[in-house]
Amino acid sequence: MLRGLVIIVLAMVFALAWSHAISPLPVITVLVWLLLLWCPSLLFLITRRAKDRHQLRWLTLELCLDVLLFLGLLYQIGGTSNPIIFYLLLPVLIAALSLPLAGNILLATLAIAGYAAAGTWQQLPNSQHLHSLHDVSHTHEIGMWVIFVILVVMFSILGQAFQQANQRNQQQQAMALSLGLQRERMYQIAADLADRAHELNTPLTTLMLLTDDSPSPDPAQLEQDWQQIRSLTERMAAILKPPASQTNAAPRLLSELTNDLQKNLRMLAPTLKVVWHGPQDPLLNAPALWQRILANIGYNACDANATTVDIRCERDANFWLVQASDDGPRQHRDDDERAGLGIGLALIETSLAALGGSLELLFEDQWTVARIRLPITGDIR
Repeated sequence: MLRGLVIIVLAMVFALAWSHAISPLPVITVLVWLLLLWCPSLLFLITRRAKDRHQLRWLTLELCLDVLLFLGLLYQIGGTSNPIIFYLLLPVLIAALSLPLAGNILLATLAIAGYAAAGTWQQLPNSQHLHSLHDVSHTHEIGMWVIFVILVVMFSILGQAFQQANQRNQQQQAMALSLGLQRERMYQIAADLADRAHELNTPLTTLMLLTDDSPSPDPAQLEQDWQQIRSLTERMAAILKPPASQTNAAPRLLSELTNDLQKNLRMLAPTLKVVWHGPQDPLLNAPALWQRILANIGYNACDANATTVDIRCERDANFWLVQASDDGPRQHRDDDERAGLGIGLALIETSLAALGGSLELLFEDQWTVARIRLPITGDIR
């Protein structure tokens, strides 16, 4: 698209030259060359749906074709004495920003060598109106070539540096998301273990009391104690069993998921209260995704030392509007976002994307508000 726009500008320049009777070439010749310069853009239209692994090869071919065609046009209109020679910087810049190092070196070398060749084998245009453009010294042409080489090298270096910085940024984001997923998993494990330890405390205490008591000679009392010990043992075994898979979990009410959030967070933050207000209580499919969304909202509230998480839901036309607010202290940052919110936010947005929902964050003086907008479909009642 960028090339196409540049070619259009070039066509307008030739049209302006024709209007002033200073065109360096016949009209038909210019039209043929402009059509040839459109070839790389037309090639893109044909190959834009090719597989990703082939796109860099097509781009390299298109940029090389662009350079060669433009050098041919430049040869027709007078060679390097024409200032439009610096159009060659455009494919070099695109190569620097898009191609790997080998492709970038190929385009840079082709542009530099083509510039030198155009300066060596240049011919005068048919029109003599632009003859003054060619009355330049050889030293001046060498100076222009040196400046062109410097610009090509600088564009190539900066473009490769930009690509490497972008790749590092993507790797850091992927690593941050991976760490966020591990953080969420560790929170879940910690909450699950704390909850099981709490539930095991009562039967273990009872067992200790039964074993500390002196054995009774009454057989009936011994049988009763044995039955109680067996019942307590079965209860602990049930608690220690891994939870059943929730892959095909049945739809659940949002209020029930909120209660689960309160239970999961009570060991991590005993003073944190999760308050459900309603007034609507939708029945939601994919409860595992909703547990992840609510859990990360709760984890962010824990990180911010919040004391209350307020959850509300209401219907707006064909959407559910779910609002979760916490009163954690707001961290003063340049981007006005609370510290520690980024990874949890990425996990929430990933889960919402699978549900077709969207997220809006509001940062107020006393509250941090997450507003979830979810379409009401046949799968969500």
